[in-house]
Amino acid sequence: MQLPLQITEHVTLLGSEFFNLYLVRGETNAIIEGGVSAVAYPFLNQLNQLDVSPESISHLVILHSHFDHMMVFPLLINKYPWMKIVSSVLNRATFLNERIMGKIFDSDRTMTLTLMEEGLISEAPTLTPSASFPLDIALEEGSILDLGKSATIRFIEAPGHAPDCLCAYLEKEETLFCTDAAGFYTPPDFFRPNYWYRLDDAEKSLDKMKTIDPRILCRGHYGAISGREEVRNHLKMGRQAIEDFKTFALERIQEGWSMDKITEEVTERFSRGFLQFFPPEDNQRLWRLLVQRTLEHLNLVSNSFLTSSPEKE
Repeated sequence: MQLPLQITEHVTLLGSEFFNLYLVRGETNAIIEGGVSAVAYPFLNQLNQLDVSPESISHLVILHSHFDHMMVFPLLINKYPWMKIVSSVLNRATFLNERIMGKIFDSDRTMTLTLMEEGLISEAPTLTPSASFPLDIALEEGSILDLGKSATIRFIEAPGHAPDCLCAYLEKEETLFCTDAAGFYTPPDFFRPNYWYRLDDAEKSLDKMKTIDPRILCRGHYGAISGREEVRNHLKMGRQAIEDFKTFALERIQEGWSMDKITEEVTERFSRGFLQFFPPEDNQRLWRLLVQRTLEHLNLVSNSFLTSSPEKE
């Protein structure tokens, strides 16, 4: 993708292929999704290309509190204190938790160093870890952010990937910012589920998005999908990925596989795209959690199973 990329009259895609940020313009402007700090300097250069001044940006929207969706924002609020952080009401506690914030900053630094080592960026800000993070406007189901000039954004709770996950809907342009709630897509055709929180909630959230029936779907990674039928198909693939993974997990359990053996196969199959830049132990931890959430949903999980040791082959 050549960025910045104009998607609609009000929306411009910024950041990078892997970590997307969206400029939404009204009488005042908002940035939806906060990426990783590694894209901070390219993002600021893109704003300069668009002749968008920092003074015109009033709101920074975090759709869920994973490090790869919020870490451009610490740099922005340090430089431009008038910008307001907007996120789920559930993040009042999260943003005040020193341990959680420490992990978020650590993960961001690890990703930034990896991207530098891979030659994908040449420089990035060195963030000072913060024991807390501001939450200026707390959102819940149905909350509205009105930027003026018909740029009215409605927020929809969409847990599953994370408990605090929100979608943002720009009603005038039928554009839905789905963050990671639609599953994880890697071009050209690889889909895998990502319900780290709850599988059933992930299914309900996808059903909500299908009911909205947006014309444009703006993801947190790998850009936007344009066209109503294309979006419908994308959401259908996200739902199918969940069904396929449930079948996969059930078959492996029936074959007598341990949690560790299942996790090993999933890690090998699914660590694609920008996930290759995560430390291997982090990927394995995430895939183990995905397996666990699936087995919990299927009522096939027990404490003894979760703590089982790797099988000898």
